[in-house]
This record gives sequence, structure tokens and C-alpha cells, in this order.
Amino acid sequence: MRIAETSSKFAVALAAAGAVLLSSTAASLSFAATSKDSYGWSGKLISFDPGAQTAVFQARIETHANIEGLDDFSDGERLILIWTGRSWAAGVRGLSANPKLEPAALSLPVEFVSTERDGQYVNFRIPVPDAAVDTIATFEPGVRVTGISPKMATDWDSGVSMLRHYNDTGRE
Repeated sequence: MRIAETSSKFAVALAAAGAVLLSSTAASLSFAATSKDSYGWSGKLISFDPGAQTAVFQARIETHANIEGLDDFSDGERLILIWTGRSWAAGVRGLSANPKLEPAALSLPVEFVSTERDGQYVNFRIPVPDAAVDTIATFEPGVRVTGISPKMATDWDSGVSMLRHYNDTGRE
């Protein structure tokens, strides 16, 4: 009986180790499209406007972030969104028309759309790169999307270099 219990526990531990390995491999593959000059971020797709070639995304505002003037921004106002993180954006920590960017800041030029859930989420509009238009057009609202952007981005037209489904690693 003890051998069966030990074998069962070993099988469970082995399966857990395999899941961790697969998870870390998937995470490292998702970074594959980033470089020292770019970073990855993700957001929930709210809508896509093929005519304007823009998409609205939603991202969580970090709980410790105190974004001044958040209630004063209006739909369509161009701002710079600042993410937390170093090579992968973990959440929104700032939103400003004229931010003081730190070196290697994970910044994203956006158009403000709205906030939700008492300021816990921000909805923002970005231009969709030509290479991603056909892909984004196939996504349903609510799907998570990964974006790749250059660090220190402030230019609306070049703030996003790639968009893909969150689970797509970018490899064939």
C-alpha cells in the first residue's frame, strides 16, 4: 500500500513540475518578440474600428497608482500611458499628456476613452499596425490581446509595432 501511495504522490509531483515547465516555456516564448528596446503588454479588446484602423483596449490600473486628473480626461484626448514593469507591462501606473519619462519607460501613446469600475480599469484607443489589421478583425470583443511597443514611445503612429492573440507566441 505504501508503494502505491508513494507512486501516486510522485506522479502528482511530476505532473505539477511538468505544468510549471510548460508555463515557464510559454512565458519565455511570449517574450520572444520583445527586445531590449521593446516590451510586451496585454489588454482586453473592447472594440475594433476597421475604417479608422484603431482598437479600444482595457487594462487594469495598479492598485498603488494614484493617477492625477483621471476623472478630468475626456474621450479622444491624446495621452501617454505608463505601465509598470521592465520588459513586460504588468499594469497601468500613469496616464498624462506630458509625462516625465524615466529611461526605458514602458510608455504607450493612446487616446483616452473612459475608466471603469471606479477607476480600476482604463479603456484606451490605439492605432492598429497594418500587419495586424486582418488578425484583429477576426477577434471577438473580450479576447485578450498582446501588444509589442517600443520603450519610451511617445509617437501615436509608431507606438505599437505588433498585436496578436494573447495565447499566440508568434512562432509557427
